[in-house]
Amino acid sequence: MQYSSLDAALDDRGNSFNSVRLLAAVFVSHAVLIAPAGWHGEPLDGRAYNLGQISVNIFFFLSGMMLSRSFALKPDLSSFILARMLRIFPGLIVCGMVTAWVIGALDTTEGLAAYFADPATLSYPLRVLVQFNRAQLPGVFTRGWEAGTINGPLWTVKFELFAYGAFLLVPLLGLFGSKRFAVLLAVGFGTMLAISTITHTFDTSFWGSIIRFGFCFTLGIVAFLYRENIKLNWPLAILGVALATILPPWPGGQVLSVIAFAYFAITLGGTSVPWLTRATNRSDISYGLYLYAFPIQQVLIARYGATLGSAIIFTAIAFLIAIFAAYGSWIFIEKPALSIKHRVRQPATS
Repeated sequence: MQYSSLDAALDDRGNSFNSVRLLAAVFVSHAVLIAPAGWHGEPLDGRAYNLGQISVNIFFFLSGMMLSRSFALKPDLSSFILARMLRIFPGLIVCGMVTAWVIGALDTTEGLAAYFADPATLSYPLRVLVQFNRAQLPGVFTRGWEAGTINGPLWTVKFELFAYGAFLLVPLLGLFGSKRFAVLLAVGFGTMLAISTITHTFDTSFWGSIIRFGFCFTLGIVAFLYRENIKLNWPLAILGVALATILPPWPGGQVLSVIAFAYFAITLGGTSVPWLTRATNRSDISYGLYLYAFPIQQVLIARYGATLGSAIIFTAIAFLIAIFAAYGSWIFIEKPALSIKHRVRQPATS
């Protein structure tokens, strides 16, 4: 089933946006980065964005769109803040425990007694909340191209939290729902992204990421506000993705890539694939896969993936293990945590 517009897709439980989030969880592209030998690039390197970057761009676009929808349905700031905190931190804390006390223990070059006696091991689940991908463990993941990186994808969490904080300012300023304001923000970020592409002013810097993710996030807000006007068309979506991936790097390439893959994401989200839609709507394992995929890949690939071929094989094995871990995270941690917001009494309105 294909919905005719973004508005129709968002208003129906049969949409596939949870499936899109699952596909956007960075996984395959990390295999070649972690492998001890071989090519250490990523698919689509040399284009505007590689596969891993495209996945993150889609995630931030969907975040801006879905947060806008969530706030429009329940415009209460305290509920919004609580929901965002419950979505991020319980799963991240438990992932930190599993990573440090199970996965790390399987890989560390230290003796187990020394490993668990080290304060860094015990404090990792708390340090990861502020250090994210820079939080380290003694003697863990010392092999491979990404040696010393315990959970690389977590570098984006701080930018997601930054986006949440920035989003809160919009209703506080009385500007939520203003199409003109949202378009101005998106155009501003898009212009800065195009300029930075030409000048390389913000390449690989904190502000470069703010501009890039700011454009993706505000584009998601714009998509939600104009949802009734956005028609879903597969040929157009495929053409946009083809242009974004085939064309060599050019000044507007990054802006085009973000827009093309954002439209592809909403077109895919507006296509109901019954069995996949039912599965992902029942259990949203995208965040759990994002949390657990990299350390599980590390412990298998860095130890056994001596070649790119073996790294791909162990990526498949890691994927299966990560799926189970993600389901466990959703069932036992994330879903119960999210249910708390429904039990918290809301203040009475006058």
